[in-house]
Amino acid sequence: PDEEARGERLRQAYDDACRGVPDDALLRCVRESLPSLVQQWELRRALTAQLGLHALLSYTLQLKALQPGSVVFSRATGAVHLACAADLTAAGAAAEKPLPFRLTRNLQRLATPFGVDGAFSATFSAAAECFASPRKCPLELWLATLAQPEEDGATGAPLPFSPPWGAAPAEAASRMHALSPAELVKKMGKQADVHANLRALVAEATSEEALTRQPPAWQAWL
Repeated sequence: PDEEARGERLRQAYDDACRGVPDDALLRCVRESLPSLVQQWELRRALTAQLGLHALLSYTLQLKALQPGSVVFSRATGAVHLACAADLTAAGAAAEKPLPFRLTRNLQRLATPFGVDGAFSATFSAAAECFASPRKCPLELWLATLAQPEEDGATGAPLPFSPPWGAAPAEAASRMHALSPAELVKKMGKQADVHANLRALVAEATSEEALTRQPPAWQAWL
């Protein structure tokens, strides 16, 4: 009963937020900033592709932008900047099951279903293929190196440091392999559905039931 009541309260909070924040708020901001339809289209295409890369890193490295201001969109270039991230174990423990990445109502409206199937998925898969190749990107080595703390110049002691990702290097590499089209074809043959795993992640990220269970501070419904 307590769990059911909690779920109902979370659902009410989600519904209230959806009624208060229209799902085209981000799209209207783009349209008001760029009067030219060509410019709007180019910016939306660039943003959608950038979101694909952002989603891949969020899922494989367990990076999480917990506040709306953590993700900054550049109106000049369409780049998506992750201004502040926290690993899931430290900041997202309140969620029963964390979402793989952020693809919420406003982002879906901006990207459109065609963009999610197109630029978003293409960038996601191409980057996963690159990261899964040790020759192109020694991901495990990079993460292990970047996780090393700096030393105090006076004492030589390591300074306190916690990397902003939650996945271990081997876990991150394993997730990249599971999403790489080339690796899937090697494992399952030419008939492999190389985008099946990505479609499952998109379905999970856009599930209203899953969105309602996220920490309220994450603003998952936006």
